[in-house]
Amino acid sequence: MRAPAPAGEPRVLVAEGLEAVLPSGAGVGPWSGEIRAGEQVLLLGPSGSGKSTLLRVLAGAIPSHQRGRVTGRVRLFHGTAGDPADGMAGGPHDGTAGGAADGFDEGPGAIDPVAGGVLATAPVLGHLGQDPVDGVCLPLIADDVALPLESACTPPERIGPRVHEVLSAMGVGELAHRSAATLSGGQLQRASLAAAIAARPRLLLLDEPTAMLDAEGVAAVRSAVDAATDQTGCALLLVEHRLDDWAGERGLDGLPARTVALDRSGRVLADGPTREVLTAHGPALREQGCWLPREIEERIGAPEPIGTVSVPLTAATPRSEVLLHLRDATLGPPDASGRGDDAVLTGADLEIRAGRLLAVVGRNGAGKSTLLGALSRLDPLRAGTLEGAAAGLVLQRPESQFVADTVEDELAASGAPQDVRRAMLERLDLADHAAQSPYRLSGGQQRRLSLGAMLLADRPVLLADEPGYGLDRSAQEAVLSLLREAADAGRGVVMTTHDLRSLEAADDVVVIADGRLVGPLAPSDLLADDALLRRAGLRVADRLGPHPREGTEAERAGSSAPVRADGSLSPGAGSPLSEQQSSAPADDPAPRTALDPLARPRTALDPPARPRAPLARRDPTVLLGLLTALSIVCITLTDPAPLLVLYALLAAGTMLGLRLGPLALARAQAPFVLFAAGVLMVNVLSRPGHEPWPDLPVRVTSEGIVLGAALALRALVIGLGAVAVVRASDPGRTMTSLRTHARLPARIALALLAGQRLLEDLPRRWATITRAHRLRRPPSADGTPGRLGPRAMARCAFALLVDAIRSSTRIAFALESRGLGTGERTQWRTAALTRADGALVVGVVLAVAAVLALAG
Repeated sequence: MRAPAPAGEPRVLVAEGLEAVLPSGAGVGPWSGEIRAGEQVLLLGPSGSGKSTLLRVLAGAIPSHQRGRVTGRVRLFHGTAGDPADGMAGGPHDGTAGGAADGFDEGPGAIDPVAGGVLATAPVLGHLGQDPVDGVCLPLIADDVALPLESACTPPERIGPRVHEVLSAMGVGELAHRSAATLSGGQLQRASLAAAIAARPRLLLLDEPTAMLDAEGVAAVRSAVDAATDQTGCALLLVEHRLDDWAGERGLDGLPARTVALDRSGRVLADGPTREVLTAHGPALREQGCWLPREIEERIGAPEPIGTVSVPLTAATPRSEVLLHLRDATLGPPDASGRGDDAVLTGADLEIRAGRLLAVVGRNGAGKSTLLGALSRLDPLRAGTLEGAAAGLVLQRPESQFVADTVEDELAASGAPQDVRRAMLERLDLADHAAQSPYRLSGGQQRRLSLGAMLLADRPVLLADEPGYGLDRSAQEAVLSLLREAADAGRGVVMTTHDLRSLEAADDVVVIADGRLVGPLAPSDLLADDALLRRAGLRVADRLGPHPREGTEAERAGSSAPVRADGSLSPGAGSPLSEQQSSAPADDPAPRTALDPLARPRTALDPPARPRAPLARRDPTVLLGLLTALSIVCITLTDPAPLLVLYALLAAGTMLGLRLGPLALARAQAPFVLFAAGVLMVNVLSRPGHEPWPDLPVRVTSEGIVLGAALALRALVIGLGAVAVVRASDPGRTMTSLRTHARLPARIALALLAGQRLLEDLPRRWATITRAHRLRRPPSADGTPGRLGPRAMARCAFALLVDAIRSSTRIAFALESRGLGTGERTQWRTAALTRADGALVVGVVLAVAAVLALAG
C-alpha cells in the first residue's frame, strides 16, 4: 500500500463540517478532514452517495455551476501556505460569495472554492469528471492539454515538451494532432486526464478515471498518476469503482493509503487507513453496493458471484438453436458507402444461440461496438453475410434511446400490455419512479430502464454494449441479472465488456484480438490463457485465482520513471509507447508555425506533414484583412464592369491559390450564386426607370439591370472571397493568428474554439441519437431497424438540442477548470508574418487599384 504523506507535509485542503445538499435532496457530508501534499485518498461509496458532488464542491462548481447549498468550511492552499490556524467557524453558503470565515486564517495561499468558484480553484486543482466526451474543450488535443499551461503562465518554450510528456505518459502521445471529434471515449478520457495533470496541480480530483478504459489503459493512467504524485507532490482524491483494476497485481498495496468511506445517504462511515476501513466496514459497503478488493472479499466472505446461480464458469456449451449467424464478415465503422479501408474485423464468424449469454471482450478500439452495430443491422457489412432474427441493441449511453417523457411511457413505447409493463416496472425496481422523467434517474436506473424497454420489445436477440459501464456492484448485479434471465428465457444475449468480473454471468466468451474473433471459449479457459489475455490487451486482477505473469510493457515503462531536476516527469514516463515516440528533449523550443525560419524539427505534437495549397500557407489575419478591405471597396462600387473584373481576377486567384477546379469552385459558390440571382431578379423587375423593351409581359428597366447586376456581382465577389478565406484557414490557425496579430482576447478566441469543438461533434451526436431511436422502432421483415418518421425525427432534434445544451454547460466548466478567465496568460502557438504574406497584400492592393483606375 502506498505510504501516507508525512505529517510534516503542507496541507493542500482543509475542511470542517463540509456538507452539500442538491435541490433534489441528495447530498454528501458533513466531512471534516485534511489532505496533505503527496497524499492519495480513495473516496469510496455506493452510487448516489454524493462522491461526485463532493468533488464538484471542492472544484468550486457548486454553487457556481450547479445549484446546491453548501455548509461548513473548506479551504485550498497554494505553495506551503497550507498550515492555517485551527478553529474554522461553521456557517452556510447559499451561492453568494462571502467574505473570510471568522477565526480562519485567510492568508495569501487560502482559496475558498465555494465563494470563489471554479476559476479560483483552477491554479490549485486538476479535475477529471465522469463524462470524458465533454472533458476535452478544444478541437485539437494538443491545444486542449496546453490550455492549463497557458493559464499558469508557463513559458511558451516549455509548453510543447510538457504537452508531449503528459500525453505520452497516458499512452496517447500519437493523438496530439487529432481532432477530439474523431476519438473514442477511452482516448478522450486519457486526453482529459493529461490536461488535468499538465500544469502540475497541488490536488488532483479524479472521478472514475478508468470507467471507459481497458486493462492496459488503466495501467498507463495509474502509472502516470503515481508518477505525478510522487514527483511533484500532488495530492490525489480518487473516486473509483474498479479497485482491483486500479491496484493491479499489488492488491491492497496498490490502492491509496487512506480511504474516506460514505454510506448510501452520503454520510461519512469512516476516514482512515484503507486496510482498516475496508476490513471494518467492508460488509456494510458491500451490502450497499460497493465493489471491494478481492483480498477483502475473501476475508469477509464474498457472496455468490454474479450470475453463477445457474451457470458455472466451466459449463460446457450445449448445442442450441442458432438465432443469428455472422459468416466470414469484414466489419468497420459506419461508412456512407458501406465500403471503407478502415476495417477493424476481418473473417468474422459468429453464432448467437438461444439460451446463451455470450460476452465479447477486447481492448479499447478493438471493434466490440462495431460488431454489435453489425449484428443489430444498423451498420452494413463490408463483406460477408448475416442471417437470422432481429436483434435489439442497448447502447452504452441509455439516455440516447429514451423516446418518452416518463418512465412508464418509456416502457409503453414498446407496445407491451399494461399489466406486462407494470410487472416490468416492479422487476426493474422503478415502480416508485413511474411518473418521473427517465433523464432524472441515476445511471444504474437508466441502464435498467433501457434494458427493460428492449426486453419488452420481444426481440429474439438482445445486444448490450458495456452494460456495466460506470455502475457500482448492486447496479451491475441488477443489470447482469436481467441479461442472465433473458438468456435463461431462451433469448440469445450478447454483451461487450472490458470488466472481466462480468464474465461470471456469461456462458461463453469471444475475444477480439489483432482484428480477429477468437472463440467462443468457456470463461474459465480465457482466464487461464495468459498469452491470449496479453494478446487482447487484458489483464486479470486474480479475482478467480492466481495467474502469475511478468509485468506488461506499460507496467515496466512506468516502474522507473526518471525525474528531472525540476521535478517533472520524463517524457514517456509510465507510457507503453516506444522510446522513439516519447523522446522529445525538455529544452526543445516551443512549436512554431511552418513559416518560421527558426522552426524546430517536427515532433508528435505537430500535424502530419502534407502539401498545402499556396493560399493555405498565408496568415489568416492577412486573409481576413484583405477580405474586409475588398468588401468595403465593393460596397462603394455601383458599376458592374469593375466588379466583374474583380470577380474574374478573384476566381482565377482562388483556383490557383487553393488548387480548385472550376466545378469545385462552382459548388462552393452555389449559395452565393442563388442569392445573387435573387438580388438581380428583384432589381430588374422592381426598379423604376427607362424600359428598353416595353413589349415584354413584365416591366424591365435599364436602371434595374445595371444596379441589379452591380449588387449581384458585389455579393458574388464578397461571397467568393469568404469561400477562399474559409478554405485557406482552419479555425485553430485563425484564432492563433488573431490572438497574435489582432490581440483578440484569449477568453473569446478559446471560447469560439470550444464552440467549434461542440459543432464538430454534433454530427456524431445526431447519428448516435437517430441510431438509438431507430432501434426502438419495429424492425422490417429482414430484421433491419425501422426508419424514423417526421415525429420521431422531431423528437431526435429536440434530444440533440437538450444534449448540446448539457454539453455546453459541461464544456464551460471544463474551460474554467483549466483556468480560462480574464487574467494574464501565455500563448503557446504563435503566428509569424512572412514576406509571402506581404507580397500577397501588395499584389492584391495593386490589382484592385488598377481595376479602379481603369474603371474611373
